[in-house]
Amino acid sequence: MTNKMKQSVKMDTIPFSGIRKVFEAAGKLEKEGREIINLGIGRPNFDTPAFIKDAAKKALDDGYTYYTSNYGTEGLRQAAADKFKRDNGLDMTMDDIIVTVGANQAVSIAMTGLLDPGDEVLVPNPSWLHYFYCAELAGAKTVSYPLLEENDFNVQIEDIEKLVSPKTKMIIVNTPNNPTGSVLSRESLEKIAKIAKDNNLIVLSDEIYEKLLYDGSTHTSIASLPGMAERTIIINGVSKAYAMTGWRIGFAASKNAEFISAMIRVLQYTVTCATSVSQYAAEAALAGPQGCIEEMRVQFDRRRKLVYESINKIEGLSCNCPKGAFYCFMNIKGLGITDEEASDYYLNEAGVAMIPGSAFGEYGTGYLRIAFSNSYENIEKAMGKIKEATEKLLKK
Repeated sequence: MTNKMKQSVKMDTIPFSGIRKVFEAAGKLEKEGREIINLGIGRPNFDTPAFIKDAAKKALDDGYTYYTSNYGTEGLRQAAADKFKRDNGLDMTMDDIIVTVGANQAVSIAMTGLLDPGDEVLVPNPSWLHYFYCAELAGAKTVSYPLLEENDFNVQIEDIEKLVSPKTKMIIVNTPNNPTGSVLSRESLEKIAKIAKDNNLIVLSDEIYEKLLYDGSTHTSIASLPGMAERTIIINGVSKAYAMTGWRIGFAASKNAEFISAMIRVLQYTVTCATSVSQYAAEAALAGPQGCIEEMRVQFDRRRKLVYESINKIEGLSCNCPKGAFYCFMNIKGLGITDEEASDYYLNEAGVAMIPGSAFGEYGTGYLRIAFSNSYENIEKAMGKIKEATEKLLKK
């Protein structure tokens, strides 16, 4: 008789998050009394803007504490539709939008609802690890297309073209990119769109960092390109641009009614709906004054420059200058140790938490992801500690 008291077989290949491993290790050291500067978690250190919190308080006072529609509140969905028209040139309606429990769930319901066992998904590598494992939980196989430092972590179209097979059903696009901070040009997106149309592929476009751009970079949604609105699912939300990570509001949007139908049925049988009060807060964020985004972006830009300039002055370390998001992908290959060893070393020796690049895929091996979403003062202090610890390591 087989042992039925065990986990599903599919969980054998699903690891614990490499990001959360560092988070837990850092938390343990903090409980022991160590001062830890956390440059590992992609969480803005800013408080949620007051007008957004005021909207949540009003929702509570007005008694909006019940289930909402599975799709989300009409007010938030309309605000999201208006945002897509305003920012991305997309003619969305509220019927094209599903409110989710963060962008993470939007990715999950898209893959669960649209992928079958045996399907292949083209995933940028390195990239946010959830793309890989949400696809695997849906029974699909992920096929990586590389993002290499020598190409400034940008897509090389020929790498994608040679990976497309009869089993390919979906391609993931993430711009600005996590963990590298690279931004795809309109020209690159047009080439990806052609591949998608020529091979009848679904595009999952993660645009959660679209507001965080630097050095004149611009954002183009691939869904806005000719013939792409009906084959694209846009993933977005309020976590990063509005400092609302804990509110857990994202959305999946598509002009393809069949995609929406599949995704909403997954959501119905998993979480029912996103938190009502958070939805009213998110509506205020999208429909209210947008100056708070630029205020935070300017601060992120200042921190970005600090990290980039500091790292490239340290022997054994280097990094490209990111054009978006709030991450630097630091090359540690000159240290003579693995990225996991380097992450452990800097955490224990310097009290600085950073994520091993291999947590984002095999092409991330030899790097550490630095999130410059902490305060300028903490980042400045962390850079000094990294320099000191690196010098000590190289003297051994």
